Amino acid sequence: MEYVIETEGLTKIYRSEGNIIKALDNLSMKVERGKIFGLLGPNGAGKTTLIMTLIGLTMPTSGSARVLGYDIIKDSIEIRKRVGVLPEGADFYDHLTARQNLLYIAALNGIDRAEREKRIEEVLRIVGLEDARDRRVGGFSRGMKQRLGIAQALLKNPELLIFDEPTAGLDPEASRAFKNMVLKLRDEGKTVMLSTHLLFEVGPLCDHIAIINRGRIVLQGSVKELAERFIAEEGYKIRIQGRGDMVKFANAVLNLRDVRNVKIERDYILVESNRDVRAEIIRLALDHGIEVIALELSVPSIEDLFMKYYKWE
Repeated sequence: MEYVIETEGLTKIYRSEGNIIKALDNLSMKVERGKIFGLLGPNGAGKTTLIMTLIGLTMPTSGSARVLGYDIIKDSIEIRKRVGVLPEGADFYDHLTARQNLLYIAALNGIDRAEREKRIEEVLRIVGLEDARDRRVGGFSRGMKQRLGIAQALLKNPELLIFDEPTAGLDPEASRAFKNMVLKLRDEGKTVMLSTHLLFEVGPLCDHIAIINRGRIVLQGSVKELAERFIAEEGYKIRIQGRGDMVKFANAVLNLRDVRNVKIERDYILVESNRDVRAEIIRLALDHGIEVIALELSVPSIEDLFMKYYKWE
């Protein structure tokens, strides 16, 4: 397994008027290549500080990290050459057009002069700003500026993309287009880190997540593994829809081993158990002459994981 980001005991301390603030607190995490990684946490949790540290714009107080194999202290320039970043509240020169801003950024990033116009046209098309290429950015809406920020992150065709609050200011159509773009980038083999407090917006895209609070990683892992852990701790919830004597059937299900509770709702039965009893429910339905219309295992959402494990802090 190859990792594009590896941190070990990363700590960042700020001192102000005699007070010590730990923006990052002994933070260790890994981001697997070719995945969509969600860095989730509320405002002030340390997400932006971590991003700035990873690309060498903020020096850690202690600990170490490598990005794309490069040390964040010794090789920060090499890292910035290979990582595309959308900072929160990305800003541009208002008196320049979208194209002129991107030309300037392309030059700063050492993109070959012969390739600049081609790349600019391509990224503007990806974010849906091709028709606004020659408009001054000062007249852009917040959402248009956010899309231009995404375009500049894509400009150098980076191996790793880090988006800080990427859907802020985007309307529903632009937000949907962004999500589709992220999935396409992953399919092309790129790694994408999404840093956000808007779990419902980007959480479902993620293959792996880390929940950060007060500069510490509270929880990390693949969404599948964490969902399995959540179910193991909270129990299984199984929803049954069927035809027949559902009251009698519900009582029979309640007698199954490890079933904790059975609730009869308007048009379904909700089973809470310590293990997956779906196979036994099917056999029991046959014995009781129940026609099963639906048998669904409730899978915890990103929000469920966040609310459970974030509370620990």
